[in-house]
Parts: sequence; structure tokens; C-alpha cells
Amino acid sequence: MNESFKNNQDRIQVNVDDLINRTKAEDQKGSKTLRSVYILYVVLSVFYTLLFVANPDPDLTRYDRIAGLLYVLAFTAGALFFRKEFRMLNRMDYTLPLITLIRGAEVRYRFFGYKWWYLLFIVTLIGAGLSFSFRNPARLTIFSETEKLFFVQAVYWSVIFLSALLGYFHWKKRSYPVWRDAKKLLEELEG
Repeated sequence: MNESFKNNQDRIQVNVDDLINRTKAEDQKGSKTLRSVYILYVVLSVFYTLLFVANPDPDLTRYDRIAGLLYVLAFTAGALFFRKEFRMLNRMDYTLPLITLIRGAEVRYRFFGYKWWYLLFIVTLIGAGLSFSFRNPARLTIFSETEKLFFVQAVYWSVIFLSALLGYFHWKKRSYPVWRDAKKLLEELEG
């Protein structure tokens, strides 16, 4: 019986080491991606500020300026969010107690989590900006105001849905194994 217990402990130890190594590798990949997205969002924030908010062009309608302001808010919120996530991954301490480390990995690699609220907020602001942008009478003149709004939002949310679906498949391939193993190990440690 002691030998069986020891074999189980050895097996868990190997799995723990493997899981921590995979988590580190995934965190490093995620950190690089978050840094790139953070830089992109900062650039877009500055670009839209200059293009729609600070631009003195009299041809910009109030709808264009409101849309630009919503884009700036969305990209600034996105930049702050991605910077926070990037810093969190860069400051990850792998010397924490095992249960704390595994809990963090399980939360970090869930598909649905707190991050979705931030992303939904950003996506909604951009969608609202698109709505204001296409309220300009000179755009999509073949449609009525309501048809423009419906068309723009239908196309936009279709693209967002497809992006989320592709994100899910990417998560399933890359992050799901880490999350699954972290969840399983967490259940063993807490159970």
C-alpha cells in the first residue's frame, strides 16, 4: 500500500512539474502577445485622438467626433487592460506555494472569466462608435438611418462572433490542456 501511494505521489510530481513548465511557456507566449496588443492599442488611441478629436477639419461632423471619442475611450481602456494583463504575466512568481500557483493558472486559462467583461466593454464601445460614424448622412446613402444602423451592427457583431469563435478554437488547442490539467490537479489538492 505504501508503494502504491508513493507511485501516485511520483506520478503527480511529474505532472506538476510538467504543468508548471507548460504554464510558464504559455505565460511567456501570452506575455509577448499582450505586449504587442498593448502597443497596438496605444497607437490606435493616439491615431483616433489625432484623427477625430484633435483634428480641426470643419468637414468632421459631430457624429464623427462622437465616434472618434468612443474609439479613443475603447482603445485607451483596451491599452490599460492589456498593460495590466501583461504586467501580471511578467511578474508571475513561480515560487509561490503550489496550490496558489495552480489556482492562478486555472483562473488565468479559463475560457470564460473576468476578462470577458473588459473585452465586451471595449467591443461595445467600438460598436457604438461605428453606429455614430455611420449616422453621417454622407455614408451609405442608399440606406435609411435605421437600415444603416442595423446593417453596420449586423456586420460588426458577425465579425466579433467569428473572432470569438476563432479565439475559442485557438484556446482549445493551446490553453485548454493547461487549464484542464490545472483544474484536475487543483481538485486533487483541494479534494
